[in-house]
Amino acid sequence: MLHQQQWAKRLTQAVVAASALIGLAWGSQSVVHASTLAIPDISEWQGKLTSSQVANLKSQVSFVINRRQYGSSYQDLYATNNTALYVKYGIPFGEYDYARFTSAASAKAEAKDFYNRSNKNAQFYVLDFEENDVTSGTTNAAVKAWYEEMSALTSKKLIFYSYQSFATSYANTARQNFDAQWIANYSTTPTISYALWQYTDNNYLSALGEYTDNSQAVTSVHPISWWTDSVTTALSHVTYAYSSYKAGQHIYLHKGATKYVDGTAISTADRQKFYAISKVKSLTQSKSKQALYISSLGKWVLSQDATGFWVGQHGSYTLRQKLNIYSNAALTKKTGSSYASGTTVAGTVVKAPSGKSYRIKTSKGYISANTQYSNHAYYESLGSVKTITTKKKVYEYSKSTFKQANRASAVTKGTKLTVTAVKKRSTGSRYFVLSNGKYVTALQSYVTE
Repeated sequence: MLHQQQWAKRLTQAVVAASALIGLAWGSQSVVHASTLAIPDISEWQGKLTSSQVANLKSQVSFVINRRQYGSSYQDLYATNNTALYVKYGIPFGEYDYARFTSAASAKAEAKDFYNRSNKNAQFYVLDFEENDVTSGTTNAAVKAWYEEMSALTSKKLIFYSYQSFATSYANTARQNFDAQWIANYSTTPTISYALWQYTDNNYLSALGEYTDNSQAVTSVHPISWWTDSVTTALSHVTYAYSSYKAGQHIYLHKGATKYVDGTAISTADRQKFYAISKVKSLTQSKSKQALYISSLGKWVLSQDATGFWVGQHGSYTLRQKLNIYSNAALTKKTGSSYASGTTVAGTVVKAPSGKSYRIKTSKGYISANTQYSNHAYYESLGSVKTITTKKKVYEYSKSTFKQANRASAVTKGTKLTVTAVKKRSTGSRYFVLSNGKYVTALQSYVTE
């Protein structure tokens, strides 16, 4: 939620969202598995929701968390309208109070105002405590007072929300009383206990034509039904398409890809071709969790409408799952052998006979070059920090040809090295150029950035 960032964020989102509104009708067809649906938090920043928006939203969310007030002195402009629509269209929701109390006494009063204003169909209530306005007594005492007042007013679940450093600094004792912890951390997984993780403030919901905060539930702590009180949203038997593509990878655009993210039609002439991905973004639309920007088309496509393949030479590949080995590039004749998940194999990328996919030709045969099944084993570009650390013993070489005769010195595990470039061989393998003029492998199994 992080209220102090909202004005700047809102201005940026308004520009982007305006261009996305045309895609609402198409996006309303989304039907996905409940455990992978979005969990947005919504306030007046997303505007006064309409019936059509909320009707479409039902298939895109597990549940919604809506702001009711910004302390006792300010009610969210559209909380009453929005929560009434959640009830009408059967979307489970909770409500949150952005805390502005200054003492234990004002925390009790704020809790009472929050509950009295709330929609009593809410499945749970949240204290959003991320600013220290307490001037009398301690913050832990004030948070405890809010919790105790709400516990006296309702038997529904009470949730504590904050970002990690604030939670541990200002409410580390009192927050333990709550039924669940909802922790915000946009850079990494929280390192304190949590049942709900707010991991981004930039997830696109096509039903709203808006970017919102989004969270992930830790179902091993509390299943989705715990939050929704067993209320269901959408059909639950369809899952999302693979949505972990990266810029620079290549996709084959399916014959059945009919619409871009913005809802405009994809020309038949532009389908069944290979394209490079220029950039990616997260969204929740139809059966996709990601959009892929194709600069040659000037358009965003959904991940569900594409299959990614390694194109060009990358040297070696680390497998994400077990893959069968075939004797032909069409992958119709199994050899009876396979590579285990985690295996790193050297190979050459070749196009399949159909021309619609790629294979990796190894010393034992052919395997799929689908990027969903493997990752390139070498670092292929320099990161922002121009250093690497050895994960095991490696050798520095005096020449880029890594022969024993060219070994200059051994480097022990855990050594930090400064690099100036990543170079590619004709086979696709990579190596780092060091600041001392020597060379080391760029295999991710040997070094880390």
